[in-house]
Amino acid sequence: MTPFRKPREVQERTEPVEPERAQAADGMPASGDDADLYTQHFDFVWRNALRLGCQDDWVEDAVHEVFFTATRKLHEFEGRSSIRTWLFAITYRVVQRMQRDRARHARRLRSLAFEHEDLARASTSPIAEDARYLRQLLARLDESKRVIVILTELEGMTSKEIAGMLGIKQGTVDSRLRAARQELLALVERERARWGGDP
Repeated sequence: MTPFRKPREVQERTEPVEPERAQAADGMPASGDDADLYTQHFDFVWRNALRLGCQDDWVEDAVHEVFFTATRKLHEFEGRSSIRTWLFAITYRVVQRMQRDRARHARRLRSLAFEHEDLARASTSPIAEDARYLRQLLARLDESKRVIVILTELEGMTSKEIAGMLGIKQGTVDSRLRAARQELLALVERERARWGGDP
């Protein structure tokens, strides 16, 4: 497997992916090996691990675990969904498992979270600030809505694709998305009212 490396900067998408662009980015690795899998989809896995709840101090471990799992199971991928849908499902499971594991050390994690929050506040990058604000908003949604917002609004997946991946009805996806949008709008409006302007 390609040696793990952290990107210089993985920018958080704050706008939907264009369908044509999303389709071009999807698909199997060019040569079908794990090096291509890593190269083509590293940023995708990294940003969605963060969106799903990874903290800065353990996202690297989570991404490494995702690709380790994916390369072991790549031969099982049958192409019934896009490779990114498959990778997202693995990322989701890995993040959930690691969150449960780390919950056993909640006190230590809280202290680390405060340290990283202080470092984050010191950043002057507008892109980094926008990404952090988006992650804060997503964290305030319940899990069922958060996953759907990530996949539709940030990764450009269709309701049909999401329904198939999550094993729920397409109408359920649509209703959760509508509810999530309303909830996010209300959160933003409360923030604006609180600070007397833009959040």
